Amino acid sequence: MALQNNFNLDIKEGFNFILSHLQDPMFPRKIMTKDLGYQLEISNKQEALDHFKSSRYEDCRINAYPSFTEYEGINRTPISFLMVDLDLKNFSTKEKSLEKALNKTLEMIRKESIGGVPTVLWTGNGYHIYQPVSGFLLEEYETFYEFTKYFDKDLTSLFIQFAEECFTDYTADRLHNPTIKSCLLRIPGSLNSKCIVKKQDAEVKIIQKWDDKRPSIQPLLRHFKRWLSQKRIDDIEELRKQEKRFQIVASQNQEHKNRINKIKWIENGILEKPLPDHRKYIIWRILSPYLLNVKNLSREESYSVINDWLDECNKLEMLNFNPKLKIKEGLKGASKGYYPISLEKLKEENKELYDIVVNRA
Repeated sequence: MALQNNFNLDIKEGFNFILSHLQDPMFPRKIMTKDLGYQLEISNKQEALDHFKSSRYEDCRINAYPSFTEYEGINRTPISFLMVDLDLKNFSTKEKSLEKALNKTLEMIRKESIGGVPTVLWTGNGYHIYQPVSGFLLEEYETFYEFTKYFDKDLTSLFIQFAEECFTDYTADRLHNPTIKSCLLRIPGSLNSKCIVKKQDAEVKIIQKWDDKRPSIQPLLRHFKRWLSQKRIDDIEELRKQEKRFQIVASQNQEHKNRINKIKWIENGILEKPLPDHRKYIIWRILSPYLLNVKNLSREESYSVINDWLDECNKLEMLNFNPKLKIKEGLKGASKGYYPISLEKLKEENKELYDIVVNRA
């Protein structure tokens, strides 16, 4: 019993340390543990600690950004926190390459970009680097707002992903694509369940503490704009490749065409069950092109299918956007002839959603 009390104190101290990185409003905010298996909104610190304890302190995390990030579907959350994930599995020579990547990343943050001294945690399987910053709402600036019509993600989330690539020279975990809704921070003193399974030291440890300063994101803005432009070019090229692939498929015999008219992971993983998150992404990237261009439904039929699905989703987790507007936007874009994202590409672009649909399919 004494060991548990001592450990509980460590968790409290670690939790307070992580909270010191975050900006107000501190609550409500979402947490996640191994036992929960999903993000749960909590309203105070004690509520979070109670859930950490009930999960035996395994996989305790809190979102770096508060719960209410949008208003009528428009991002209202300025950039305040950046995160880097250096996972051991991505380095062929293990510790030496991982240490080299860590030092290079810290040097990039300190000297080459924003002059920051971030927190570094050892998670048992790699390093997490947490850098609080002084930022603002990019959507309020015309030079950046023009990009919002091309991307389904808000500019704060896109900046978080850009910064991770910039700081690491693209050596970060490729499947780690944090957004303001999924920027989950591990708690020092908690346990990594994967390490427990492997019978390794599972405790999350502080390697370096941040210097309590929030450097400005201003030095990165010019690079971010170039990154957005290149991402737009890459997306267009990917759509062209998809169109070419499906044109080849369409030229196959009728039996093959009938077979592809129903994509199992979309039917079983999405349409058959509602989802509490990723709804806007699914409308734009998956359902609109799938219903129009694979199943060859009319716009009216496609609208009805998506609208019915969103009604069920709303019962599970209230929608924070205008469904009619988003469906019309999705169908308008899909009417240009592009196809839904492939399962392989989904794994790279949205790992959280990929895991959900694969488990359901």
